[in-house]
Amino acid sequence: MNDIIDFDELKAAHLLPSPKGVVLKVMRLCQNEQVSLQELAKFIQGDPVMAGRIINMANAVNPNKNRLIASVTTDSLILVGVQSVRQLVLAISLAMSYKNGTCKAFDYGQFWSRSVAMGCAAQALAECVRIAPVAEMFACGLLAGIGRLGLASARPVAYSILLENFAGCTAKQVHAAEMEKFGIDHCSLSALMMKDWGIPVLFRDAVLFHEMPEKSLAEPASRQYRLTLFMQMAAKIADLCITPEPVTDELVLPVLEFGERLGIAHEQVLEAIARMSLEWQNWGEILQVETRSIIFPPPK
Repeated sequence: MNDIIDFDELKAAHLLPSPKGVVLKVMRLCQNEQVSLQELAKFIQGDPVMAGRIINMANAVNPNKNRLIASVTTDSLILVGVQSVRQLVLAISLAMSYKNGTCKAFDYGQFWSRSVAMGCAAQALAECVRIAPVAEMFACGLLAGIGRLGLASARPVAYSILLENFAGCTAKQVHAAEMEKFGIDHCSLSALMMKDWGIPVLFRDAVLFHEMPEKSLAEPASRQYRLTLFMQMAAKIADLCITPEPVTDELVLPVLEFGERLGIAHEQVLEAIARMSLEWQNWGEILQVETRSIIFPPPK
């Protein structure tokens, strides 16, 4: 059987994860440059989960920490940003709608646990160094692995076999195996799906290259390349969050050293991880995703 993937064919056959219902309506509203923020706020308020997450994100970026935001209003939408709202509701919709499937070797629960952890890590890192809007960093981190879910949805049998055969292999080996089998790897599929959803190229390219930044053609000093490294660091933190092993000094040290490359002091990284742990658990309750309390000890 030919398992080579044609993105347009998969999209036409509705074989890929995609937003539906209220979320699709919100995304279309956000695409309209003349959208009324009052109309958008009213529409979002009709979905309690969506409204709660927008409020949560608005409080995260609210400069007045002594006055918490309690409802979705035009002011809270301005704080988050209309395009950030669009990406946020998309990410939430996918996380809540695609929690199981027919790909036997694909761990759907662990996939979403890691995805939410990566989103929270990207958000926490963005609060340390303002490389991009916090809400957009969260959505980007949450969607970074969506190509894996796409492969599991479009080619469940073939992808299951590939996962079993290449368990424990390096990212480079897995990418090569996916290219040979499907004509595309999961990062490339993630980028294509994000493009189809109207997510800016800055974030698409960060996702495309975050597992192997050496393949990026961006200048090392550019914002694009730094964003790619930020996403790679968020992925490293997410991997530690879901590891079954105790989080030891030896496991933490590479993350702290990676932070140095991005100009983030060890103390800032540890503080970011502490915030990220709380956010991860908060999101986990809402999205019904398994999480745990994470405390990364500083190296001795």
